[in-house]
Amino acid sequence: MFRKAILTASTLALMTAPAFADDLDFAGTLTGQYTHVGLDNLPDAETWGVNGAGAIGLGDTGLNAELDAGYNHITIAHGHANDWNIGGSLFWKGDMGRVGANVNYTQANAYGLSADTTNYGGFGEYFASDMFTFSAKAGGFSGDIDGAYVAGGITGYVFPDFAASVGLSYNHINHATNETDISLNGEYLLSEEIPVSGFVGYTHSSFTNGGGNANTVFIGLRLYTNSTGSTLVERQRNGTTAALTNFGPLGLNL
Repeated sequence: MFRKAILTASTLALMTAPAFADDLDFAGTLTGQYTHVGLDNLPDAETWGVNGAGAIGLGDTGLNAELDAGYNHITIAHGHANDWNIGGSLFWKGDMGRVGANVNYTQANAYGLSADTTNYGGFGEYFASDMFTFSAKAGGFSGDIDGAYVAGGITGYVFPDFAASVGLSYNHINHATNETDISLNGEYLLSEEIPVSGFVGYTHSSFTNGGGNANTVFIGLRLYTNSTGSTLVERQRNGTTAALTNFGPLGLNL
């Protein structure tokens, strides 16, 4: 099932033929990322991952349907773990922003054991001006781990092909810990003709109940395929919502 999900998302992200773009309001992303996590109470962790997303407009209604899928390989203390996810969202897109709901299923496997979690919630973006986008999301998660989350962020476009973002999130994991994350990241579209961007970011996480702190650094490349727009700000605002709806409490990924 996982291989089929990755193949589906990757295929959607790479469907860039002009005839396809002319017929449908389509947007896709394919992302490869490396992450290093430094932890107070555990050995450092490294993650390599790939994620794909494709969104299609549903006629002239403003509604869009999106499919997301991804895979991450984690190395920690000479051990290895794998997690994969599949999900999607339904959202409305207008001139001033987007609003929608999403659901995502994640399974993690390590040392012969597995854990399953489903997260669900709502999200929105407000395009305050050509230079600023405000975003927010909230929801819950259930399965082998239960809890709730809320997050918000601001993205500033220093120029049309460069975005700098700051985000704050709070995650409550029932009977375990509360996690607060502060994130900074930047993304630059390397070429408008060959729409590949590079991004880098940093997240500081703090945990209650003696969980200590963690510092996460990530870097990666992202391919955009949009039927609308050419600059980074246009591709993001008319593109997939995968980066906005990403469910990433560090406490669920190690």
